[in-house]
Amino acid sequence: MHFKAMLHVIKGLFLAASLLLIMSCEPGNSAKQSTSEHDTQRSKTEKTKQLDPGQTGPNPALLQGNQDSFSLKARRLTSNGPWVVELFQGSERLARWSAISGYNTKPTADRRWSPGNGAALPIGDYLLGQPEPWGTDIWLNLQPQFKTERSGLGIHHCNPGSGCLCIPNRTDLEAIAAWVKATKINKLTVQN
Repeated sequence: MHFKAMLHVIKGLFLAASLLLIMSCEPGNSAKQSTSEHDTQRSKTEKTKQLDPGQTGPNPALLQGNQDSFSLKARRLTSNGPWVVELFQGSERLARWSAISGYNTKPTADRRWSPGNGAALPIGDYLLGQPEPWGTDIWLNLQPQFKTERSGLGIHHCNPGSGCLCIPNRTDLEAIAAWVKATKINKLTVQN
């Protein structure tokens, strides 16, 4: 008799659990609505966020005009946060790629005179080399055009970065390399 009573209780629990599951899946459930609103908002944001015209690399339409008008700039978005590398033709931004330079735990480290301290690239102009293979990676050499103890600097794929300018997304690095090749850009300006 005890076994039958226990079986009856278990059947009741399964029935209750099934009803709760069905009720939680009905339209109008507040958790479902908030997820739906979140998904709708995210979808709207993704649709409005458009890529810059040169984001994936050069194309014939963007390459028309004066090749000297192309410039490459890098800047930190916050004092110890992410960086961006931006490609301009004149004053028009053609592309913007995420980057990393320095350890975010060392935002005040000496950027110019202390090699190996995990500091970001120093502010200033750099001669930019053409893309070249670096093992399975791509390397673009950076030669500072100001006095510094820093050397061996470049743009390459990595994450996290230390003293170089690291591009976490390989596709972005390939796009930067394609732009440098196509336009013969030979200078990078680190703005901040």
